[in-house]
Amino acid sequence: MIHIGTYVRLSILPYKIPQEEWKKVYYESLQLLNAYSFADVRDRTFCGTNVKAYVKSQEIREEAANHWNTCGDLESKKYGETFRLYNDIKMYQKSVPSLEDSNSCDILFNDQHIVYVFDNKTQGFPYHLYILAIAMLIESRFPKFVLVEGNIDEKQCLKAKQWADKYLSSPINLPVRVNRKALLSRLKDNSGELERVNFLEKWLIDDPENFFELIYKQFSKETFRQWFISKLNSYGSPSQIGAIKLLIYYLNNVKDLDTLLYTACKDTDGPKFSEEEMIKALAKTWVCLPRGEFSFLSVFNKVEGHPTIIEREFGMVVMDLKFSGREINTYILLNELSDQIARHFSISRASVESILKKENSNITKQLKEFNKLIGPVLTLSQNNSEEKMFLDDEDALLYFNADTILLTDDQEFLLESLAFSIHSFLKEYHELKEKVFGSLDKMKLILAKMVFEKSHLILTEEAWRWIDECDNKDIITTLLAKLLVDDFFEAKFKNNPSLLKGMFENKMLTVKITEYRNDSNVIQSMNEMLRNDL
Repeated sequence: MIHIGTYVRLSILPYKIPQEEWKKVYYESLQLLNAYSFADVRDRTFCGTNVKAYVKSQEIREEAANHWNTCGDLESKKYGETFRLYNDIKMYQKSVPSLEDSNSCDILFNDQHIVYVFDNKTQGFPYHLYILAIAMLIESRFPKFVLVEGNIDEKQCLKAKQWADKYLSSPINLPVRVNRKALLSRLKDNSGELERVNFLEKWLIDDPENFFELIYKQFSKETFRQWFISKLNSYGSPSQIGAIKLLIYYLNNVKDLDTLLYTACKDTDGPKFSEEEMIKALAKTWVCLPRGEFSFLSVFNKVEGHPTIIEREFGMVVMDLKFSGREINTYILLNELSDQIARHFSISRASVESILKKENSNITKQLKEFNKLIGPVLTLSQNNSEEKMFLDDEDALLYFNADTILLTDDQEFLLESLAFSIHSFLKEYHELKEKVFGSLDKMKLILAKMVFEKSHLILTEEAWRWIDECDNKDIITTLLAKLLVDDFFEAKFKNNPSLLKGMFENKMLTVKITEYRNDSNVIQSMNEMLRNDL
């Protein structure tokens, strides 16, 4: 099954966990819940009406079973799917048959009696690490009956453990799925090397190249050879993305081009790739491409220990399709590579060099075009410092503070454009303005009802509080007019939920837009721009 998104999963064998022991761990989870700004959605009263609001997660006491929920965190104001934990193990037992007829009590070898406690998307938002810590707590207390999985890695888990251990009376362990030694200890002592490799491949969560290095360094040469050949044999062409990555990992770690050429093209057990296809595939590893040609791609390197947000996940798929060679760490001069290949293949050296040069030329052209396309991203990254930061639109609008987090020229223009739209709207629709923009209390009531009913937006309790307490009619006018503009017109702003969220969550942003719509110079400049466009 293919799962799209960034997940944290927690599965259990509920019939192997006693209720009293489960309750103890549940109470420990409450300690971690209270130690972080976890968010939940609850009903609150603001601006004279009931609203949905993100509030601090707390235990919910109900007749069926006490539990807690969380769907994000109040500090970052980023939200994914809802995670829930019950204090009663019976809530999980009722969905599966008992374990009485099972021969195995190890969750790694029993997929008939498991229940997913967590199987939700964090989308890589900050609460990912903290919900991971709670999942790790539960696995640590019931190691054979609980399994933590998902879009996680060892460094994420180390961070989560470091945080959780500060609040718990006894430390937690790393999940077995990121711990090679703990994982292998669950196998029988008499298992063979290939069996262990296959077991690790099924269960160990690791970076693909780290896993490649593990098999190469920790197992015999023959076991590595058999495993590597089986991987190559799963591809019909050496130019498929997965095959290119295998070649890259081999060149980075084994560094034996002669054996690689033999294994891929001549070994009777191997895939016997065609010589020309293999030459093209080697070029696509970028092994003979000077480092300077693609060093700018380092801005897209994964930050270790950080969960992958969904946009980056999709972005990396695209990067793999076009620029899979960015992971190469080995460099061979094109002339030397041509010499080595020609010694093994029947193709002439001149033809080998010609193929490599042609492939390099195409790759270099694509890289130059991409470098030009992402110029603004690179500029944004280069302009950041400890004193000032420029962020992407969503984060900039949410966290802008006019001090350390600033707006780019394009982001400033977005605010000016919105201010002009609001100014023009209020100027044109006199009757509506007189009807809707009356007393401050009436405006807030209309605003509160429109936020959820029309815009389907849930705000933090903090955001509702500043709006409820605001006595500046001009600022409330800006917020209400923004909602009305969105409701009246299919404007570009309506397709920018980050802007709407930023205005309500970040008062400073709305103050700035209000200043712009009252600034005659801004309005005049936008009018002139419109006349020039016409």
